[in-house]
Amino acid sequence: DNPLTALNTMLVQDGLFVHVRAGVRVEKPLQLVSILQGTIPMMAVRRILVVLEDGAQACLLCCDHTQSADMRCMNLQTVEICCGQGARFDMYELEESTRLTTRLSQVYLDMAAGANVLLDGITLYNGTTRNEVHAVFNGEEAELQLLGMGIEDADRRLDNYTLIRHEKGHCQSRELFKYVVDGESTGAFTGRIYVAPDAQKTEAYQSNRNLVASPEARMFSKPQLEIYADDVKCSHGTAIGQLDPAQIFYMRTRGLDEATAKTLLRQAFMADVIEPVRLPQLRDRLRHLVDMRLAGNAADAASCASCASISC
Repeated sequence: DNPLTALNTMLVQDGLFVHVRAGVRVEKPLQLVSILQGTIPMMAVRRILVVLEDGAQACLLCCDHTQSADMRCMNLQTVEICCGQGARFDMYELEESTRLTTRLSQVYLDMAAGANVLLDGITLYNGTTRNEVHAVFNGEEAELQLLGMGIEDADRRLDNYTLIRHEKGHCQSRELFKYVVDGESTGAFTGRIYVAPDAQKTEAYQSNRNLVASPEARMFSKPQLEIYADDVKCSHGTAIGQLDPAQIFYMRTRGLDEATAKTLLRQAFMADVIEPVRLPQLRDRLRHLVDMRLAGNAADAASCASCASISC
């Protein structure tokens, strides 16, 4: 029913199939690096299918880069993830593209009983990005941690849409998205949590927090709860604001200039999306990349090589 997924199915060019058999633990993260580069406008259409059987464990790191700054590119992807009973899966997506790049991504997640999944999407540089996550709990005692981050400036646009369906009880989902919007950029977040009538003892938490750093920047937020069970713990909320002038003044009294003080506060603001990363080496690498971005320094595709030796 999703037109973007239908378009992906019709035009798919290549893909990745990951199948982890029951009880198998993949020791190192699988890394997928996509680099768009060309002399004419181009579109890359990718399909990813991940199947983890009962008790399997794996981690996937996806890095998307565009190196043709003056050429229009489109990155269209659909990701399907199926986690069996007791399976454990982490997926991290990192986007460093250009202002002329459009990224349209749909992720579909199906979790059986006892599955444990972490999805973390980090947008450092982009043009126009639309990310969708559709997750379904089809077994009890499953857990999902859904995280997202966007750092926007100039006229960049980032839109995240999430739908988490609790079809079975005794499951937990925790959702946190954070944005920093500056310049004339636009950020948007729409999140929906659905709890079915039979999904008793559900715990679902959704939060969207945002910093607006300029008068021209815009942030739109729409968190939603749709609950049909009566024995649940669910909450949702959003906050849109600016840096605290008192904190900036305090840091300036300690010898920091205003620009450095603002950068440090933004770095601290984004820490909540990085700390839950379950790979210490990757967590340190992401923290470094985010710090570089907030300081105005760009990375490139070669920086992905440093992630290749990370162990689960």
